[in-house]
Amino acid sequence: MKRGVGLLLLLLVLTVSGFGQSTPREKNDSVCALVKRYMNEKAVDSLYALSGENFRKQINPDLFKTVCNNNLFPLGEMKETSFVKNVEGATFYKAVFSSATLSLIIGLDSLGKLEAFAFQPYKDENARKTGTILSNNPLSTAQDKQVDSVALAYMRQLSPVGLSIGILRDGKTWFYGYGETVKGNGTIPDPGTIFEIGSITKTFTATMLGLAVGEGKLNLDDPVNKYLPDSIPSLQYKGKIATIRTLSNHTSGIPRMPGNFQQTVVNNKDPYASYSIRDLYGFLYGLKLTREPGSQFEYSNAAVGLLGTILQKVYGKSYEGLLLSFIAKPLDMKDTRVNIRPADSARFASGYDDNGAYNGPWNLSAAFAGAGAIRSTAGDMLKYAAAEMGTPGVPGPLAKAMQLTQTVTFHDDHTRIGLGWIFLHSGSNDILFHNGATGGYRTYIGIDQHNKTAVVLLSNCGVSLDDEGAKLMAWLEKN
Repeated sequence: MKRGVGLLLLLLVLTVSGFGQSTPREKNDSVCALVKRYMNEKAVDSLYALSGENFRKQINPDLFKTVCNNNLFPLGEMKETSFVKNVEGATFYKAVFSSATLSLIIGLDSLGKLEAFAFQPYKDENARKTGTILSNNPLSTAQDKQVDSVALAYMRQLSPVGLSIGILRDGKTWFYGYGETVKGNGTIPDPGTIFEIGSITKTFTATMLGLAVGEGKLNLDDPVNKYLPDSIPSLQYKGKIATIRTLSNHTSGIPRMPGNFQQTVVNNKDPYASYSIRDLYGFLYGLKLTREPGSQFEYSNAAVGLLGTILQKVYGKSYEGLLLSFIAKPLDMKDTRVNIRPADSARFASGYDDNGAYNGPWNLSAAFAGAGAIRSTAGDMLKYAAAEMGTPGVPGPLAKAMQLTQTVTFHDDHTRIGLGWIFLHSGSNDILFHNGATGGYRTYIGIDQHNKTAVVLLSNCGVSLDDEGAKLMAWLEKN
């Protein structure tokens, strides 16, 4: 989930949390060369011809032409481009224009067409902060020192503001805080500091689904249309229907974002607040699937948002109501909610984007709540991780629902997924993984069932934590 269109021309959502489909760098380099050529020729039609179906659903030719003529072409000649990094299926390049230096972001779909195309202010990632980074790490043990090494490497980047780390190991918990909850306030994040967890919410939605299945409220193989207005045509391709299961494991064929999303955005710093369930139904009314449901993984905020909407309808409760009654209260997760209570506002870390500028919170509507609305703390998230490991005391129906989410429901050469949870191979073990991103927060959770370890990382800045989480998980396995 990212912000909307402006000078940066973010033409398609890059999530977070997003698990974009990776393509070989050579393909991206080839498209980058064409982008440079057509930019310098001011060939709008040729540029637009590089785009794929999902891109065109978000940006029509007239809007694309307007942004190119008003915002991009006035930058002058694109003199050179150079590779910077690959992140979540997208490739970042340094693009030097006559009048500015920007980051060019390119992501391709399965057909090699542009799915993500963006320009952002360029920042030198080799530039580092100097001086003292606030921390409460006692540096007493080998684990403390490993955490410090990983955390400082993250925090010395120019943009990060604060970082809360939780580690669960053999039933014991450790917490570490770095930086500040608000720039300049001198307050180090602690286990009770509240962050937006973004798409980690999807694992909670999957658990709610598991509970609903256990109660007989719905079945994984039910057609999605069973829970939609009769006016919405069947979500199917060549007779293969989209089911509840395919919403949760991202194989429904519903694209990453609704095609009518951008036109509903009122505030680019809080883009999901104004997208209604009516908007979602309007999108589904005109949607035609392009492949068989269950046949291909495509990470979809829209699909899991729809699943959350269905669960709210089935139970007649808000998403927060479901969260509190089904998961938060049974696990004593007192700080895990959708809406921040006034008494807790001082513990809510301020959010900053990936350039370190203040962004503020995202308030996801009911249509997208299931995809990313939850706020939580490192303390609560380790309680959640412990429950996922099968810790004694978890109510039976909830434990069974969590086990269901951890059962592989789809796999191909690149992806294995249960319901909500992604399986990653780390060292000699598989781990349960998810990450999250909102406008001003990035998060990570990894759970190693075999070694009974878990890592939670919460940042109030839009800089990815995936590498840091992976490093800590690998170290814990070896030590």
